Parts: sequence; structure tokens; C-alpha cells
Amino acid sequence: MVGEGGYAVDTNRHQPSPGPARRSGQAFVELILGIIVIIMILAGGIQYLRVANAHRGLTTTVRGEVGERALSGIFTNETPSYIQTWDDGGDDIRHTDDDTPDTIEDPLTLYTIADHSVRDDADWVQLDRLARDNPMLRMHESGTPTTELGFISVARPDTVDVDPAVREFIYDVPIVTVEHTVWFPLLGGLY
Repeated sequence: MVGEGGYAVDTNRHQPSPGPARRSGQAFVELILGIIVIIMILAGGIQYLRVANAHRGLTTTVRGEVGERALSGIFTNETPSYIQTWDDGGDDIRHTDDDTPDTIEDPLTLYTIADHSVRDDADWVQLDRLARDNPMLRMHESGTPTTELGFISVARPDTVDVDPAVREFIYDVPIVTVEHTVWFPLLGGLY
């Protein structure tokens, strides 16, 4: 094709490719996004470890405290609830903060569990000679097994501060609360 002034014009030329400046800008954006993702993963992992460590420490503390109460001999006869299942709460998602236990407050539930731990009621007779020293073995005869076992409990909450990176990218709350409850039966000095 001939253009103005009689010069030949090449119409098959391609558009110029993006220069090095444009390509490095894209790489820079990808680098920043990659760094943000890595920070989120690291911050989330560190936060998880901090909460898990707080829960482990709380478990040790609560078990020690309930053990001391069990050994002291001074306790109130508490009745633990038997959890049948969990209600998923308003969000219909299992294992979230709004879940509530569906419990039975009946102390005879424990009696039923213990009574069904043998194939036949006659099997309990074989243990009668040991029953005077171990309240767990007498429980199948008791109308209130929690009285025989003398349950006590200790419950404690603890809080963990949420790291700023986690608050910015993942979970915008200042603290996370960890709770733990431990039940111990009084089994005639055996813990």
C-alpha cells in the first residue's frame, strides 16, 4: 500500500508489546498480594497457636484446682448435665459460638449408663464383695448415682488478645475467650 508522498506503508505491523515498565508493575502487584497472603497465613497460624496454648494452660490450671477440691473432702454435691447433642444456633453451622448443648438434667441418666455397662443385672453380684470400698460399684443400686460419686466441677474462662494483623485481615475482634470446665468424681480417694 502506498501512502501520502509515495512512501510504502506496512499494514501488517503488530502493535508494540508492553515495555518492561508495564510488566514489572504487574509483577510488583503480584508480589504485594503474595506477601499479604503469606502474612495472613502466618498471623492466623500464630494466633491459633496462642489460643491453643491458652487452652492448654487453662486445662492444666482447672484440672489442678478441681483435683485439690476433690482431695480436700469439702465439696458440694453437683449434678453434671448429660449432653445428648448440640443445637447449631441461629447460623445453622456446627462448632460456632452460638451453639448450645441439648442436655438432660436428670441424675438417673448416669445410673442408666452405669447399669447398661453389664450384659445382665446378675453380673453386678460378682462385684458385691468389692462394692463397699468403691462407690462406683454401688452406683447400680443407688437411686442417685451422683450422690455416690460426689461430682464436683471447676470452670474458668481466659482471654487471649487478637494480633493486629489477624484483626486487620481475618477476624476483627479485640479478644478471644477460651473456656474450660472439668468434672471430677470422688471415688473414695482414687482420682
